[in-house]
Amino acid sequence: MDSISTSVWQRRGSSIIFDQKSLGPFISQGAIISLRTALSWTGGILSVPPMPARTILISGLETMIETLKPQEAEDFLAGRIRPLLITLQNRWTDCGIVFGFSSHPKAFEETSMEEEVLFRRRDQKTVRLSEGLWDGSATVNMKRVVRERASAGEEVIVGYYVARIS
Repeated sequence: MDSISTSVWQRRGSSIIFDQKSLGPFISQGAIISLRTALSWTGGILSVPPMPARTILISGLETMIETLKPQEAEDFLAGRIRPLLITLQNRWTDCGIVFGFSSHPKAFEETSMEEEVLFRRRDQKTVRLSEGLWDGSATVNMKRVVRERASAGEEVIVGYYVARIS
């Protein structure tokens, strides 16, 4: 899996970001909305994003994944979130859709072939996160989002990004 260190994930495509330092500016700018609000857009999506920011941070997906049974969570991702992402990316081509997570980075596990990202819930059950969100195209198009650690110059994984799903 390739890595990116640019801010492209903020301006297009969709991503899962779990690094609080990376999410902080969007929270302070008020570019955060609830998952419930985002899901309501599928009934009649606006021609332009409802916020002036080029990044929309959606909160609440982590809670859904944690509270549903693992299979129900995967079905929810594939049946409700993936169609939402497709609709939003087709309408708002210059807007990044970010799902913010507060879990520790170790809750996100790349499979041995780095083709899929799993989310390990607090109850230690896993959910196929990238498969549910981005379908099979994630294996080719998914990228690790990284930033440099200030002191050591090493890369820190802050999330995962897919430019476009179909």
